[in-house]
Amino acid sequence: MKSKVLLVEVFVLLMAIFGCTQNNVEKKYTNTDFYKNGIFQKEVARQAIKELILRHGELWTEKIGKELWVSDFGLGDYEHVGLANVTWFNDSIYDYFAMTMYLLPGQMIPEHIHRPITEQPAKPAKYESWRVLRGWIYNFSEIGENMQDMPMIPQSFGSIRSKNFKMVHAGETDQLKQPETYHFMMAGDDGAIVDEYGVHHDRRGWFSSNPKAHPTK
Repeated sequence: MKSKVLLVEVFVLLMAIFGCTQNNVEKKYTNTDFYKNGIFQKEVARQAIKELILRHGELWTEKIGKELWVSDFGLGDYEHVGLANVTWFNDSIYDYFAMTMYLLPGQMIPEHIHRPITEQPAKPAKYESWRVLRGWIYNFSEIGENMQDMPMIPQSFGSIRSKNFKMVHAGETDQLKQPETYHFMMAGDDGAIVDEYGVHHDRRGWFSSNPKAHPTK
């Protein structure tokens, strides 16, 4: 009888360990998941971001679920080049902006620049800063010396101008080195969650070094 009880206890323990292991195995999303017949599957991207948020111990709220914006910028390679974010404030009257960005492992935001807007309503070039909440990023800038130990840039994006970079870890901050300069960031191996603060954001002033990248796609 004791041996049967012991066997049952061992079985239950093994099932608990196996079940825990199974639950902790995260799905590795690829472009096979993100595209069907060449069409970007935004709901799949949102699910991948939800899992990223929960894995990093952050809350998934009703507001995030409703307002999470995902984009592959029209490049067709969300696995490597894209962005998800929630904009908390974008006030054109008092001129301030705050959002949280969610990047999958190794995913980069298209290299871009914020230019002044001369058409009405006119706006100066956007200035911004960042705080990494979870994970870490490479933060790239065209300001500074070209660095030799560059991480690999996704082929789908092409050549870049920003060849100076620094690693920014959770709890650390960084800022745009100079207005009207090219910049972008790329997440580390475990993805990243990053807050951005800046002046009012108007997409009319957003331009990528890759002319195929579009801010509203």
